[in-house]
Amino acid sequence: MSDPTEFTVVIPAHNEEAVIGRCLATLQQRAPQGHSTQVIVAANGCTDRTVEAAREAAPHALVLDLPEGSKPKAMNAANAEALYYPRIYLDADVQCDYHSLSALAAALREPGAMAASPMLRMDLSRSSPLVKSYYRVWLTQPYVTRNMVGSGCFGLSRAACERIGPFPPITGDDIWVYSRFSEDERRSVTHDASGEPVFFTVSPPISASDQIRVETRRRLGNEEMKRLYPSPHYSSSNSAGDLPKALENGASRFDVGVYLVMKALARARASIAKRRSEKIVWERDTAAREA
Repeated sequence: MSDPTEFTVVIPAHNEEAVIGRCLATLQQRAPQGHSTQVIVAANGCTDRTVEAAREAAPHALVLDLPEGSKPKAMNAANAEALYYPRIYLDADVQCDYHSLSALAAALREPGAMAASPMLRMDLSRSSPLVKSYYRVWLTQPYVTRNMVGSGCFGLSRAACERIGPFPPITGDDIWVYSRFSEDERRSVTHDASGEPVFFTVSPPISASDQIRVETRRRLGNEEMKRLYPSPHYSSSNSAGDLPKALENGASRFDVGVYLVMKALARARASIAKRRSEKIVWERDTAAREA
């Protein structure tokens, strides 16, 4: 009989000293004694104490200290050290406990399942009212509701890893993975076999300006993916035709207005960057990473 705790968790981390300990502590919550799960922290291009903090928080984990700051290369380096399938990729600034990771791994062992994510929960407690308005709409859009894969935590089966091969040098790794598989091959795992919730928690930007910067990076990353790695499975989350779903699910017209304005500002910033032929800058929400 196979060991259900045999799966690998990969955490790419670039200068994540503030949150890597929280990520690893949450991961270890509810973990059974003597489990076989492999945890790899792929620290890349770090100039802070990410490596030391990871080793202190999880002495059992394999912590790679990679010189180059590249998330795709970090994930590929971790894959070279990985022992098990399924593989679960977890951003250092999100939180997911062992129970949810184990349920995700179980779902990925089912026939036909290629890629999966737990249910997404947003911790908006520190976010501004405008950011809360934005996410009241965003959470109702197709990318989230139609078997989402990405946004900080996703898993791949053995067959999926063999199909897609190494991660390419691309900014939007999550949307790239999402677009490699049809909706029928993706799973959104909301509950385990006993009905207990399965989820991961994301702390979105605090300020509207940070949200616009993150949305700009997301837009540029999506356009890069569509240009370099086109796929029939890609679908956008910002179609105007999908906005009535937000109103049907509790968002106000004001929320929709905020969402549209932030999207427009991000689109304008992305257009300026493209006209200047600027390289995609990894604009992160630094304030939200303060543990």
